[in-house]
Amino acid sequence: MRKFIWPCGVALFCFATSAAAVPPPPPPTSNAPAVNAESGNVLKAAQQAGVLRVATEPDFPPLYWVDEAGKERGFEYELAQRIAKALGIPNVELVEDDYDKLPTLAKEGKADIFMAGYVPDDSIEGISWSNSYLDFGLCLIVPKGSPVKTIKQLKGKNIGAYDDPAVTRWIDENIANRKAVKTYLGPGWLFHVDNREVDAAIYDYPLALEEIKAFKRLQIVSFNLNESNYAVGFKSGNPELQQALNSAIESIEASDDYVGLIKRYLPFKISQEVPEGSDTYTIQRGDTLGKVATEKLGMTASWKTIWELNKYRIPNPNLLEAGDILIMPKSKETL
Repeated sequence: MRKFIWPCGVALFCFATSAAAVPPPPPPTSNAPAVNAESGNVLKAAQQAGVLRVATEPDFPPLYWVDEAGKERGFEYELAQRIAKALGIPNVELVEDDYDKLPTLAKEGKADIFMAGYVPDDSIEGISWSNSYLDFGLCLIVPKGSPVKTIKQLKGKNIGAYDDPAVTRWIDENIANRKAVKTYLGPGWLFHVDNREVDAAIYDYPLALEEIKAFKRLQIVSFNLNESNYAVGFKSGNPELQQALNSAIESIEASDDYVGLIKRYLPFKISQEVPEGSDTYTIQRGDTLGKVATEKLGMTASWKTIWELNKYRIPNPNLLEAGDILIMPKSKETL
C-alpha cells in the first residue's frame, strides 16, 4: 500500500554502523554483482561477502532520507543495520531505485532484500516476505477546528485519498453514506484537504506523520482505522533467509532499542482528552501496556483490551510516555 514513485537515477551508497556523509555516486546498480549463481543462497552469499545489500527508495522520510548535513537517516535505515548485525553481516550497502523496481532488483540478484514501506503483496511474483517489522493503520486527517473526529462523522462528506486501490476499497467497505471519494497523486496531495476541496482524508501512518508537517492547518484525529504492516521482501526460494530475518526482527522488536527507533522517527503526542465518564489510568515512568494490564486487570494478555480502547488515539503502543492518559475498561466488564 505504498504511495509515491519518485523519479531518480540509480545509485549505490555504502554505510557502516554510524551514518557518514554521502559519497559521490558510484556506477549504476545494473553493474552490481549478482548472488552466487551456483549456490543461489542469498543469506550465505551475503554472509560470505560481509555485506547485506538493501534495495530502497531514496528521499523517503521518515523511513529513509539524507539530511541537510549529508547524513543518512530514517527508521528503515537504522533498522536495516540492526537486521544485518543480527544476521552476522558487518556491513550494509543501500541500492537505490524507484519504488516499483525494488522487487526486480532482488529477483535479479542485485540486492539481497528490499525495504521501502512495502506491505506484503502475494501478487508480486517471485518474492517472499518476512514477518512484520512495523504495524500500522490508516489514519483520518481533517482541518483543525473540524467537527469530524471519527469515520462515523463522515456521513455526507467528501473524502480525499491517495490514488491507491487498497485505500479506496477500504473506504467503500467501511464508510457508508458519504459523498464522493476524490483521489490524488504526487507529493503534497494533502493540499486538497488544506484547501477544503474535500472534508477529510484517509492516509497511511507513518507517511501521514511526515507529510502533514507542511500543512499547519491540518491534524490527525484518528489512528489505526485498519490493520496493516511493513515487511522485508526478498527473492523466493530462500527459507534460510526468511527464518533468519524473522528471528532477527522478533529479537529487535523485543528490545528497548526498537522502542527508541519508533519514538525517534514516528513521534506523536497523544491527546489527553477522553470521553466524559471514562475510567482512566495515567501512565507512569517505566509503564508498558503489558505492565498496566497485569497490575490493573490481573492479566498481561489484557493489554489488548486496553489497546482496543485507545488505538484510535495512539498510532503505536510504543509511543506511550509518562503522563499520557489511557482509557481503561469499566471495572464491571468481564475480561
